[in-house]
Amino acid sequence: MFTIDASSIDRSLPVPVGKQLYGLLSYVLSFGDMPKGVKLQSVRQLAAELDIAPMTVAEVYKQLRAEGLVEIRPGLGAFTVYEPNRQVGRIAPANALGADIDHLLEKAEGLGISPVTLASMVQAQAKLRKPRAHLNVVFVAIFEAPGRDYIEQIRPTFAANDVISLVTVDQVRESEDFRRQCSEADLVLTFVHREAELRGLVPDANILALRFIPSERTRQSLALLDPRMRVAAVTQLKDYIAIMRPSVREFAPHISDITVAWSYDEDLPDIIARCDVVIYASGADHVADLAGPNKRCFEYRHAPDPGVLENLLAPALAELRHNKIAGGGNAPAKVSDLASRRAKTR
Repeated sequence: MFTIDASSIDRSLPVPVGKQLYGLLSYVLSFGDMPKGVKLQSVRQLAAELDIAPMTVAEVYKQLRAEGLVEIRPGLGAFTVYEPNRQVGRIAPANALGADIDHLLEKAEGLGISPVTLASMVQAQAKLRKPRAHLNVVFVAIFEAPGRDYIEQIRPTFAANDVISLVTVDQVRESEDFRRQCSEADLVLTFVHREAELRGLVPDANILALRFIPSERTRQSLALLDPRMRVAAVTQLKDYIAIMRPSVREFAPHISDITVAWSYDEDLPDIIARCDVVIYASGADHVADLAGPNKRCFEYRHAPDPGVLENLLAPALAELRHNKIAGGGNAPAKVSDLASRRAKTR
């Protein structure tokens, strides 16, 4: 994950430095790999490093605390609260099955069954097996199209008969019907940096925040860029405009010519015309149309962290399913202490 220094704040951008700093920090805290309990720079230290007013840094820290991304300890400072690989519930993650898998392999070997044949048998049996209770899950995305892709990426973690619905943060914010849908779901999934807002909108919902990381395709595309290329990095959300340059350089440190822009800048067509390649953040799909078929253009896309799917989501789903079966399968499979366990990891 990129570091935040004086070069991270671009005063030429049409976005206040405080909003830039908020976007940078919230991105690092939501999508980075910083473990729980890491102490952030003090207000004065960060202000001095970035050459901005201490009051601006203090306000950003307050906003991050309100959104559940940092903890302010009186007299000690700000600390990270999110644990990327935390475990939820009493159900062991998949790696706890190691001993059982070894035993099954030994038994298969004794019967003359090869590991490949055994794997095929397990896969076939899994397709035939139907869980006794399905889960009703809502995924709250920021943009609809990427949200659909994210659902397909996390779907293998679910049972075949689980139902996963897609809604957007805007829909939840604006519609009582969508808020009711979240409240009645067995589980609501969203991004780490949207969790606090969603809890404010639907306080009685069973919410679980997932960590996302830059996708493998994005990392490869960036790494393969020619160092002589002029890059336009375009974002859909102004709050995160400042992350575009360091996000590109994280996987393409050899690229020096990067122009950052908002997807609705009046000068965007000229910026695109002057660049060799256009990289746009999720949600800014219309930028590809502006670039045209002759300009190299690709999306900076994230993907669910596989470790979080295994160590956080899978155990939570197993516990929810167990509770729903124990309750007769009718009432929502609420895990009453899911939120409290989440809080204890902070």
